[in-house]
Amino acid sequence: MSKTSTMVRDGIVAGLLGAAAVALWFLIIDLVQGRPFTTPSVLGQVLLFHVRAPATSVVVPGAVAAYTALHLVAFMLLGIGANKLVEMALQSSLWRFALVMLTVVFELFFWGMVEIGFAATRGLFPFWTVLVGNTLAVLAMGWYFSQCHPSLKRVFLTQPIGN
Repeated sequence: MSKTSTMVRDGIVAGLLGAAAVALWFLIIDLVQGRPFTTPSVLGQVLLFHVRAPATSVVVPGAVAAYTALHLVAFMLLGIGANKLVEMALQSSLWRFALVMLTVVFELFFWGMVEIGFAATRGLFPFWTVLVGNTLAVLAMGWYFSQCHPSLKRVFLTQPIGN
């Protein structure tokens, strides 16, 4: 297998692990609230179907399917990009800094998008729920990348970032 196809494959696997971590987290939250699949239903309605007042008492299956597809593709692309960044971070302290910044931006991006960008979702996703979900995704993806790139931890622990 070529280096490029291995990089893409590992990025896709990492992305799917991250997507699964977030999806499972929000499924647990929805189940605890007695409303399974409400999160992807609302997000699908708002982000993909442009509904200004999404249904929160019933699940819209088409919205769940559409959002799930978007969620998976977005995480696979993120995984591919992050894996490339990990490979570059192994070679350069500047890219290690970029990898740290990607993690911070990733933590805040989705919450900002649903809280600030869409009036219909404002208040539906408390910051802590998004923070935990994104942290679980980062941990799942980071674990996988550490398996694919065993020297990653050593490089972060022994060499400064951003020089």
